[in-house]
Amino acid sequence: QDLQSGSSHRYPMSSLAAPSQCIAGTGLPQHPASALIIAPAAAAAQGWRCGPRELRPPAHARRPRSDHHARSCMMLVGASLASRHLLRHRSRIRKSVRQMAWTFPGMGNEASSSGLDDFRRTVRRELDDGERALRVFDIGGSGVKTALVSARELGKFLHDDGDDTAASQAEEPGALQWAEASSLLGIAPGHDGFEAWLRAAVPSLREELDDPRICFGVSVGGTVHHASGVLVDWWSGGGHPQELSPFLPKPTVASIMGLPSERTFVLHDGEAHLLGCSRCILPPPGLACLAIGTGVGLGLTDSRGAIVDPSSGPSMGQFYLNGAPLSGAPYKGVWQEWLERPGGLNERSRRVLTSEFANSSTPWRHPWVSLVLGRRGMELAEAAHACPELGADHFEGQEAEESRGPAVRAFGRQWLHFLRTALVPQFCANPRRRDPTKMLCFAGGVAARNWPLLQEVLVEAGASEPGQHRTLASGGFESARTSPLVEVLPLAPDGSALIGAAIYALAGIGGGSTGIWAR
Repeated sequence: QDLQSGSSHRYPMSSLAAPSQCIAGTGLPQHPASALIIAPAAAAAQGWRCGPRELRPPAHARRPRSDHHARSCMMLVGASLASRHLLRHRSRIRKSVRQMAWTFPGMGNEASSSGLDDFRRTVRRELDDGERALRVFDIGGSGVKTALVSARELGKFLHDDGDDTAASQAEEPGALQWAEASSLLGIAPGHDGFEAWLRAAVPSLREELDDPRICFGVSVGGTVHHASGVLVDWWSGGGHPQELSPFLPKPTVASIMGLPSERTFVLHDGEAHLLGCSRCILPPPGLACLAIGTGVGLGLTDSRGAIVDPSSGPSMGQFYLNGAPLSGAPYKGVWQEWLERPGGLNERSRRVLTSEFANSSTPWRHPWVSLVLGRRGMELAEAAHACPELGADHFEGQEAEESRGPAVRAFGRQWLHFLRTALVPQFCANPRRRDPTKMLCFAGGVAARNWPLLQEVLVEAGASEPGQHRTLASGGFESARTSPLVEVLPLAPDGSALIGAAIYALAGIGGGSTGIWAR
């Protein structure tokens, strides 16, 4: 009443929460911050400021320039008081939330385990459908890839023995029999015209759109709201990354691609690689899948094997490295040593250093993870060591390995430096981390084409034989002595993002896709 009348009385903090005003079930005093937020301009005009024991106006708010300015001032006061209230009672809040997790469905670890069981059962049921087929897409920086696979063939490829972690040790897995092998459609247009371009690039798509037996799985860069398929921040566009306007309605991936929304299921490319990397319906717990392509993608599972959702506020911090999402986190690397060697700074390496990357004309001035450890980092290693580029003639064969050996090993040492000095200390050895990472798996085109040489650097010597546990090499780093052992799984199968998108689409068409996400 005094606030509405505009009186200039001073209000002690102790009077803001009466003993009878408590949040139901918690015993916490209910903070009347809403009363401050909706207070009229007359209250702020009196010059309230928030002191240690009283509410008084900030200096800049003593004479508000307008009613809108006055209301903004009061909202700041309310936010300050609410923050103090939460800090004062944080231990009681944590206890109450833990108690609520056992009471309400959808909260805590029990709900997560139940959701994983639902996801597994749904996928197994759909795998037995002899008429079900999946058209899958992987939309990334190198273009748009697509493939077609039947549910029966996918079921033969995936392990269905009830122990999804056992298959992760398989060294010689059988290849997935695609109904239509993976193909690169090329660089697509950006946001506009993508649907028409896609229909022209995939002639059978028109018939598949009208066939209810076919569902669609899409792996795409950018943050995705999984329940609706809405893109949150940017559209990779198959080679033309485009930031979405914050002032316009966010599009769904299905609408951009011209696919039926009720049969289209979308997930982030890092999550797709994670879901498809282990030849299992569910990936093992405590796994980090690092997809090395144009950039570096990351997918994580929690201690129960559920996928950590980077678009979820509480889980977002688990993907952060030095205060930024891993793919865009600052990382200097050791590539400067390549340029200091005789002949390292040549015309070819200068061309790589001055080429635009991710809309930056001078990317190497402030290097980050996706630049240094993705395809562009591999190109710099090739140029500095005068090795042939990664073309069709250099994919296999002993001669190809020998000619590319110096560049690939240098690139591998840079990756090992990153893992031992940045990722392992923060993701694996951090005692404050909720779900520490215990295993690593590598995926993506750059990793697949260079894996025979990369694993020589990344995997501990003597641990590469079938049946043995493969651990991350120490690399001579001091931090390796005190850090926990980190297991390195075999390389993800070819087309792991397409496989992950197919698994997720099967769960989605069966109504169980939400069970895979950690809560």
